[in-house]
Amino acid sequence: MKSETVEQKQETGKEFEINLLDVAIVLAKHIKLLVALPLVAALIAAIMAFQSPDIYTADTTFMPPEQAGSASSMLSSLSSLSSLSGLLGGGGGGAGMSPGSNYIAVIKSRTLRDDMVKRFNLLGIYHTKSLESARNALAGQTLVKSSKDDGLITIQITDTNPKRAALLANGYVEVLLKKNNELALSEASQTRLAAEQEFLKAKNRLGDAESAIKQLQEKTGLITVGPQISMLQNLIKSTERQLAELSLSATPNNPDYIKTRQKLNNLQAEIGKAQAGANYVSKAPERILDFTHKTRDLKYAEALYQMALQQLTIARIDESKASSSIQVIDCAVVPEKKSGPFRSTTVLFAAAGGLFIAVILAFLVEAYHRSKTNGESVAQLKTLKSYLRLK
Repeated sequence: MKSETVEQKQETGKEFEINLLDVAIVLAKHIKLLVALPLVAALIAAIMAFQSPDIYTADTTFMPPEQAGSASSMLSSLSSLSSLSGLLGGGGGGAGMSPGSNYIAVIKSRTLRDDMVKRFNLLGIYHTKSLESARNALAGQTLVKSSKDDGLITIQITDTNPKRAALLANGYVEVLLKKNNELALSEASQTRLAAEQEFLKAKNRLGDAESAIKQLQEKTGLITVGPQISMLQNLIKSTERQLAELSLSATPNNPDYIKTRQKLNNLQAEIGKAQAGANYVSKAPERILDFTHKTRDLKYAEALYQMALQQLTIARIDESKASSSIQVIDCAVVPEKKSGPFRSTTVLFAAAGGLFIAVILAFLVEAYHRSKTNGESVAQLKTLKSYLRLK
């Protein structure tokens, strides 16, 4: 039994040795193909690689604005009318997309890339009249990456001109800054926009309430005051609103603010004198309840107006403190070294690929030639040709 096992191992070893010899014989037989094909592939790759221009990569890194705190949450601790904040639609920001995700989406948007094409005249640089073609070419040169650890966003631009690569990378940030102001990407900007809308609603509501009181007085004569007092009251309310709106954009030392404040003081002094000598007459006691309701609506509208005004003021303060501008960490500089193409690596890979294909072709050719001398293989080839209808 042992002798039989030894003989089997020897035969297996001989078969393995014969197989290796067969492989070597086939490779030696087609040595010209194994040498010529890799050389041709390497030559073609070298010609293409050396015809390709050098490319350079420039990158810029920036930090998107942090999420701002809600203005209404600050308002609740500052205003005695904080119980009305829910009526103004104010509230904490919901859990939405992260600032980095928002900015990456804007960078990849069609609108921003169209602005880049127009700003840097990329139609002429890319030699195309199609805005879409220029946009796609710019997209192919752009790589946007975001770091999950620190939230930084990096924009990489690859171009054949190193100066243009740096210019485009920095240009992305410049255009993004403009878009940031237009689209109000930060939460603080969104809060400010919402506060402005609520302020406008409150202002219109106050105007409607004042008109309702005036119409009721003119119609019924209820709680009639002299024409002078009525005019002074309207002027005081109008001046108070002007002063409140000026406080949003002007300091107490501003000439317009001082002039409006003095006007309000004078009007208040005049109405005090007029009311001292005025006669209040109730001509329609049965409508006192209606007048009370409208007066209450007026006070409520005034409270909402003051609340909206204060909320708008705090929202603007929040926006100014929120670092709404993008903080550039690293500006793009003109790259000194090329980032491609790696010509020697390309040639080596082409030669290796050519050698691999040459080996496969050598064995295929050898198998084809051997099949012609094998009767069984010849019959199988004829059958295959008949199925394929080949002559």
